[in-house]
Amino acid sequence: MIVNIFTLIMLFVAFLSLFLGGFLFYAALKMLLGFEPIIPLETKSKFEQKGYLIFLLACVILSVRMLAWPWFYFMLQSFVSEVPGAMCMFGVTQILPSTVTILQIIKPLSFFIMGGWLLCYYVDKSLPTNPLARKNLFFLLPVCGVFLIDSIADIYYVLRMKPLMSVSCCATFFDVPLRPSAMIPQAIFGRHFQKILFIAYYLTNITLIALLFTTLSKKWLSLASLPKKIILYSQAVIGIVNIPVVIYAYIENIAPRLMQLPYHHCIYCFMGNGLVPDAPVMLGLFVIGTFAIGWMGILRLLCMVTETQIVTERLLVKVNSLSAFCLLASIMMVTIHLILT
Repeated sequence: MIVNIFTLIMLFVAFLSLFLGGFLFYAALKMLLGFEPIIPLETKSKFEQKGYLIFLLACVILSVRMLAWPWFYFMLQSFVSEVPGAMCMFGVTQILPSTVTILQIIKPLSFFIMGGWLLCYYVDKSLPTNPLARKNLFFLLPVCGVFLIDSIADIYYVLRMKPLMSVSCCATFFDVPLRPSAMIPQAIFGRHFQKILFIAYYLTNITLIALLFTTLSKKWLSLASLPKKIILYSQAVIGIVNIPVVIYAYIENIAPRLMQLPYHHCIYCFMGNGLVPDAPVMLGLFVIGTFAIGWMGILRLLCMVTETQIVTERLLVKVNSLSAFCLLASIMMVTIHLILT
């Protein structure tokens, strides 16, 4: 185990989340099994207080756990100097690679599902009747399952992390001709995949931003002459397609240009070597903007009932605006950097 401020905080948060998360899962399940649509007046106050405490505890835990994703990469960066041969976070990921892979999958999933639950809870608590209480309890169970797995994986990784081996440089993976980030786009677009990928990056992002602004404006919506459902489905589809496009574009085009290392395609160097100080902000804005599209889908699926429709629609406008702003800010930051370099 490597002991520093990052690992100590990660362990503290993980153990606290594991303990409170287990209790939260048990309390939510118990409350759900005893849930009654019509509650006797003499027990209503006690039931409401119990539900309020459960949901308040959930909000606190989930808010803290959502910060564990960026903190994980801060921790990896702090390990670089401790691992022989590591030049960036990629070298650190070669120790316990299976666990790191699981963590890099489960953490964005946790961030997304926790954010969705918090938005649904916001809608429910905005009304005195709490019409979504039962749905939120159901939704809370898989959310607890995800962040319990995340917490256990954090603990396992931090305790087992021992730099007992020398690792290879990131160039041996990211800069070879047969790297996955080059082979997959090349199989789709052909030899000139990098130019096409760069065009696709701007095309998908601008289209997605335009669709988001269209749903915000009734005037734009009428000019589009398309049913609102088609625009919403288009947002979801393009949002999903945009994820691999942006990832590959960053690795193959954006990161090398912004780092001014045309043959170096390491996304970890891009995030952590300091050559592009605001690189995490660019990627963070893209993540929030993309997740916001998914959060809108969760809100429409779970919260669009008669009692909550007005509140949900107002929140959808805010989340839609957040998505459009974040994606636009991300692509503008990239463009400004490309112009200046």
